[in-house]
Amino acid sequence: MGNLGMVMARSIAKKGIPLTVYDLRKEAIEEMVALGATAAGSCREVAEASEVVISMVRDIPQTDEVIFGKDGVWEGIKKGSIIIITSTIGPAYCRDLYARAKEKGVQVIDIGMSKDIPTNEEGQLTLMIGGDNDAIKKCQPIFEAMGKHIFYVGGIGNGQAYKLVNNLAAFNIGTVTRECLNLGLKAGLDLQTMYEIMSLSTGASWMVQNMAQMLKSGMRMAPPPSPPPAPGAQPAPQKMGNKDTELAMEMADAVGAKVPVARFMDEIDMAVYDAYSATMRR
Repeated sequence: MGNLGMVMARSIAKKGIPLTVYDLRKEAIEEMVALGATAAGSCREVAEASEVVISMVRDIPQTDEVIFGKDGVWEGIKKGSIIIITSTIGPAYCRDLYARAKEKGVQVIDIGMSKDIPTNEEGQLTLMIGGDNDAIKKCQPIFEAMGKHIFYVGGIGNGQAYKLVNNLAAFNIGTVTRECLNLGLKAGLDLQTMYEIMSLSTGASWMVQNMAQMLKSGMRMAPPPSPPPAPGAQPAPQKMGNKDTELAMEMADAVGAKVPVARFMDEIDMAVYDAYSATMRR
């Protein structure tokens, strides 16, 4: 239950849906227990106590640990239960898990999670839901608790695919926005004023809103400085690309789609935006 996972858990608990939770962080469990949730001592105990299990972790290795690790969901899941994958881990993983779970009498749903406002308010998420219709129908109250905008996008893995398309657009827009802000700063313009003008003009985007809010709150978005290179070695490039970009590239390869702009942006060294980076690190 990290940043987004806590939003999801709070949204479910505040709707009065019985909830059993587990996290490696004791304070996350305590916060949810204070909202009426029941604490579990492992992912296995969550599965044993639940008809629906939601996994929200960072990547495939963490998902494997949650599902198949020691005291994992697989050890406690019951026939007729549903696993919901909300991590961004790609369509292929979810489809493989779906097939494997089917042999166990368990159904799998995948959800691409996003939001249209740069805050973490409960019940405001955008959900892109893929899976079998009967499983989705059973989970409807959960979706309604978490989501403001709910899209049913077809079979298993499609939720992931829609999320990757959305995130690839967001990351590319973010790179272009940083380049434009860097130009403005070099020309002597004020960062906050640029944000305000862009937010009300043709340069508007969710990324602009989010960057402006983080600047206002004192948070920083620029990538951290790279560690010093070894003697004689070239410094490593600072890239904004992440696992979602990599997964989107993999999906593009799998379906034969050309994404030259995204590939170019993925190779940009963010150190070239020096004025913007320096401002965001103050």
